[in-house]
Amino acid sequence: MFEFVPYTQEWIPSVREFNDRMAAGGLEAELRFPEELDGQFCHDPQGPLFREYFLAVEGQNVRGTYFITHEQWVANGSSCRVASYRLPTSEGFINPRYKGLGLALLNHALSQNPLLYGLGYGGRDRPLARLVTKEGWLMVETPFYFRCVHPRRVVQNLPWLRKDPFWRFLLDVAAVSGGWAGITALQHLRTRMPAGTTTFSTVADFGPWADDLWERARTAYSMLAVRNLRMLRTRYPASDSRFIKVAVHCESELCGWLVGLATTMQSHRHFGDLRVGTIVDCLALPGKEDGVIRAGLKALEERDVDLIVSNQSHRNWCCALQHAGFLSGPTNRFFTPSPKLRSLLEPFPEKFPLTHLTRGDAAGPVHL
Repeated sequence: MFEFVPYTQEWIPSVREFNDRMAAGGLEAELRFPEELDGQFCHDPQGPLFREYFLAVEGQNVRGTYFITHEQWVANGSSCRVASYRLPTSEGFINPRYKGLGLALLNHALSQNPLLYGLGYGGRDRPLARLVTKEGWLMVETPFYFRCVHPRRVVQNLPWLRKDPFWRFLLDVAAVSGGWAGITALQHLRTRMPAGTTTFSTVADFGPWADDLWERARTAYSMLAVRNLRMLRTRYPASDSRFIKVAVHCESELCGWLVGLATTMQSHRHFGDLRVGTIVDCLALPGKEDGVIRAGLKALEERDVDLIVSNQSHRNWCCALQHAGFLSGPTNRFFTPSPKLRSLLEPFPEKFPLTHLTRGDAAGPVHL
C-alpha cells in the first residue's frame, strides 16, 4: 500500500535509489527527479509561486514522484489559484507491479489543487500524455515558431532532421550550394514592418512600470498567469544574468516588455551546437505585439544567435511572430488543463486562442 509524503531531506537517499532504478530501466536523464531540495519557489505558501514535492512510498522505498507549482492566474477577469503538474514518475514504467501508480499520482495532485494543468510533454505519445487524455483531459498545441538568423549554420546543426539519411543529404547539399538562402528569402517575404516608431532598451530588472502595464494589458486575455512586478521578479530575478529583459516603447509610451535567452547549446538533441535565442515571455498593450516582437528579435540578434524560437498560444502573438518573418514548425509543447480548469475556458474553441501561454510558464524555460 502506498503512502504519499512530502519530500524532505531524509528521503534524498531513497529518491537517488529510485532515480537509479528508473535510469537503468531506460528513463531519460532529463526526467530524473531532483535529488537536492534547492527551495526554489518554496518559501511562502501564500507567495506568488509555491512549489510542493511529493513522494509515493512503500515502506522506505520511493515508488513514485511528482511536484506541483501553485500559481496565481487570471481567468475571465477573475483571480484563481492553479497548479502546474511536473515530473510525475512511476516505477510502473519499469515494473508491471506498479502499473496503476501513474493514475494514483495524478489523483493525489488533483486532491492538492483541482485546477491542475500540464505544459510541455514532448509529444502526444509520451506516457503522461496518454494517461491524461485517457482520463478525459484535453490536449492542445501551443504553436512553435522559429527564425533563422544564420541559416547555413542552422541547416548544418539540426540533429532531429539529420537523423534521417534523406534529410541529412538535403541539408548538406543546401549548406554547400547556397540553398539555405531560400530560407532567408522566405523569412524576408513574410516580414511586415510594425506601424509607428518602436524603441527598446535592455534593463537589469523590472520596475514599477511592469505593474502599470499588467493592469492595462491583462483584460486582453481569456486566461494567463499573473505578470505583475512581484511575479516577474520571482520568475526572472535580477540575480540571474541569463535573462535578457527588454523594455519596449512605442512612440514615447511604454507598450510592452520581453524576456529572452541566448544559449550556446552543446550536443543538444534538437539544436546540436547552435547558439539559440529564445523568446521566453512577453506582455504588451493590445495591438502593440508586433513592435515588442521586433524589439526582442533585434535584442537577440545583437547577441549573435543562430536561431530564434518561441512558443505562443495567443493569436495576436502568433501573428506578431509571423509578421516578423518567423516560420512555424512542429511543436512538442502541449497544454493540458484538468476538466475543472478547462471549464473556466468554455467555450474552449473560442477562449483558448485568447490565452497567453509562453515558454516562461509552468516550469519555465527548462533545457534552454
